[in-house]
Amino acid sequence: MTIGRLALMLLLAILAVPVASTAQAPDTATPPAAADEADHEALRQLKAVYERAISENNIDTLAPYFSDQFHGVMLTGRVVRNFDELKRFWADMRALIGEGGSYTTTLNPERSVISGDVALARGSSSDVVVTSEKAEFRFTSYWTAVLQKEAGQWKLVQVQGTIDPIDNPFVREFNRRENRVVIPLSAVGGLVLGLLAGWLIRRRRTA
Repeated sequence: MTIGRLALMLLLAILAVPVASTAQAPDTATPPAAADEADHEALRQLKAVYERAISENNIDTLAPYFSDQFHGVMLTGRVVRNFDELKRFWADMRALIGEGGSYTTTLNPERSVISGDVALARGSSSDVVVTSEKAEFRFTSYWTAVLQKEAGQWKLVQVQGTIDPIDNPFVREFNRRENRVVIPLSAVGGLVLGLLAGWLIRRRRTA
């Protein structure tokens, strides 16, 4: 065997080693697409947790999913800077609903945008409020949330909710109740003015 042929065989053997090792080594890394889908599934599970906490009026169950840096703007425009302030907001809302009332919500999220350990979630929610007086309010709100993965768990960092400030059932109910007072008062006022005008006319004729 010539030296040239021997050198060629050694070169091919050396080049074949990493190829063979790569082909035989098991692929233990999670494909990026699979890891991304796992994160989306984890976020979807938060949806069910939130809906249950609202319907059962048990906000405390949400505490593990809130970051220490949490900041939020509620549907009413009220700002909450931590989970305790959120609990106070919820207590005030429940007081307005009244004893025996209920609040249920269904989140309708779009697909979240995930970049590393940060996720941007957005969507709408279909809400139903029934007061202690059995008045029912159905409305749609829109929300945006930022979550961050901390120690392998997604936690809520920021959230903002919005609702149409003009065309919503609460404004319509307020206007309806106001009209129930204003219209009768207007009728009484018109009657008084009519009587006063008639009295003045009769007085002029007799003067």
